[in-house]
Amino acid sequence: MIIATFALVILLALGAGLLSRRGSKDGIGDFLVGGRSFGPLLLFILGAGEVYSIGTLIGFPGGVYAGGVSYGVWFIGYILLGYCIGYVYAPYLWYAGKIYGAMTLPDVARGHFRSRTLELTLAVTSVLFLIPWGELQLTGLQAAMAGLGVPIDAEVAAISGAALAALFLLLSGLRAPAFVSYVKDVALLLGTVLIGLAAVSKAGGSSAIFEAARAQTGTSHTTMTTSQLTFAMTTIVFQAVGFYAFPFLGQAVFASRSATNLKKVARFNPLYMLMYPFLVVAAFAAVTMLPTKLEGAASNSALMQLSARVLPDWLTGLVAGGAALCAIVVLCGTALGLGSIVSRNIVPGIPETRQRSAVRLVIVIYMAISLVLTLALPQVLLTLINTAYYGTTQGAIVFVAMVFGWRVRPAVLAIGMVIGDLLVVWWYLDKTGPISAFFTEHGINIGAAAFVVNALVVVVGRYAWPAADPVPGLRSLVRRGPSALRSLTPKESV
Repeated sequence: MIIATFALVILLALGAGLLSRRGSKDGIGDFLVGGRSFGPLLLFILGAGEVYSIGTLIGFPGGVYAGGVSYGVWFIGYILLGYCIGYVYAPYLWYAGKIYGAMTLPDVARGHFRSRTLELTLAVTSVLFLIPWGELQLTGLQAAMAGLGVPIDAEVAAISGAALAALFLLLSGLRAPAFVSYVKDVALLLGTVLIGLAAVSKAGGSSAIFEAARAQTGTSHTTMTTSQLTFAMTTIVFQAVGFYAFPFLGQAVFASRSATNLKKVARFNPLYMLMYPFLVVAAFAAVTMLPTKLEGAASNSALMQLSARVLPDWLTGLVAGGAALCAIVVLCGTALGLGSIVSRNIVPGIPETRQRSAVRLVIVIYMAISLVLTLALPQVLLTLINTAYYGTTQGAIVFVAMVFGWRVRPAVLAIGMVIGDLLVVWWYLDKTGPISAFFTEHGINIGAAAFVVNALVVVVGRYAWPAADPVPGLRSLVRRGPSALRSLTPKESV
């Protein structure tokens, strides 16, 4: 019965992917940003599809299961704060996309600051730090299928997931993951709510779940130390700042029909967070309901194993389908984002008429690389997963300067970003070094510390080596109206 329900969910997703071809066109703009035609509902679904990945079902409950409430606080907090920042920032990014004909975040950097160096720096760092993201989704997919007891071989699951993601993208570009997210979100929301409700019912109430977990683990699961609180606060602020620095979320913004649509969607984005109380309850229930204690990486399967124990087989198949689509949709977004950056910003001189073919080629290569790493070297890049957020967020300083119109040279922004990236990799790999030990002892997020250094470099450079010909900030241009925006529009993007 598990396989039957699972297959039904995947078939519905295939149908949605095929449906996404309706109304699609052959131009590169339609393939990468949906022809800038997405309305509020499709934007809402696409945004959630890119944000709530396989980590929602394995990483978050696994972290709460293993580490308690401290993990849940920062995970929930940064997404909610990120939505607040997006309400203000995303419309400016959309205006920049329209002004410069941008389809990637490096496109915006090149157009606004007129700098190939800054464009290339942002593009290369985005690609390097997001290479592990594909392996994360496929490895998470394998863990979810195994935890749910789905009788599918781990290698078959990874190969099928990569193949489906590639198929969806080759069908219609950005439209495919947006349409597939309709099916994915229904399965995800139903699955998480039902697991939480089933656990509460079986335990005799939510209070009984938390009391049983406290009795088994002590107060460590329900309280936070000073260093844990510091880590939660620095992580919330840091990751919220970098929320829209990820390439696939930038493309979702560019896909909007208008800036007004983005503000409409931002008001309702937090509704997706209503599933997290059910995930928290389920994670605490797993502490006492699972027969054996899960240690290390095995804790990531806590929710999946609980689901297999408290839900009937046909609902477990629904959860399995939602988990698979979570991995596939985010894999789609990552592959499309990196394919766009390689074809438009790293490899020079590819005409727009050939970019669609180039993006497709990069997508296939990226899927193959992710699949090989997942199957042959599953632990090699997983050690760098955390650095994806650490490194990608360093590029957020570029867009802060763009919005506020700082008089800063593009070279200074590039230098600050590179220094932040190098520092975060050094501190992450040198865990026993004095600086890393200091951050660990005091609960300081190393990505946030590197971002502060990055920002200091930019601030010093802004005053010591100011730009000779500064570009007005988008905030002031938007306030001045359409005529001011048109004056900044390059001729080639009109």
